Amino acid sequence: MTLPRYERGVTRHPLVDVPAGMRAEERAVPVPSAARDAVGALIRSWEFKRRVGFGTPEAPPVAGQVGVLSTRVLGVNLREPVRVVWADGHGFGYETRPGHPIYGEESFVLEDGVFTARSISRPSTVFWRMLGPALRAMQRSTHARYVRVVQAEIARVA
Repeated sequence: MTLPRYERGVTRHPLVDVPAGMRAEERAVPVPSAARDAVGALIRSWEFKRRVGFGTPEAPPVAGQVGVLSTRVLGVNLREPVRVVWADGHGFGYETRPGHPIYGEESFVLEDGVFTARSISRPSTVFWRMLGPALRAMQRSTHARYVRVVQAEIARVA
């Protein structure tokens, strides 16, 4: 199965062109000025993914970092290899690596008072493609949890 090419770091900015064969997902929530420092610190760290329920690397995300995320689905522990493609004062983004159920990229950005989680993706193998609807449902659920984590951080600071 040939995987589509895409420009690494594409999820750093609003998605204009989604590569053929890939799906885009984007969720955003405004962040009041009083909570921006706290939300910014949260999304520049793996703590953000931990609060959503993932096991993560210990070291903070930096460009080029390779690591493994993990999560439990129906009692099965999934290992998800990733590589951080960018990290700066506004957040970070990572690409999936071989062995991840999904092929693509995901990012978390806080700019102009808005938190945005973005991804482009598709199932990584024929096996995962057969489970495509379930993978999409899990992605939508995970993106909704990203927003809830940010909203909880906003409420904590308020």
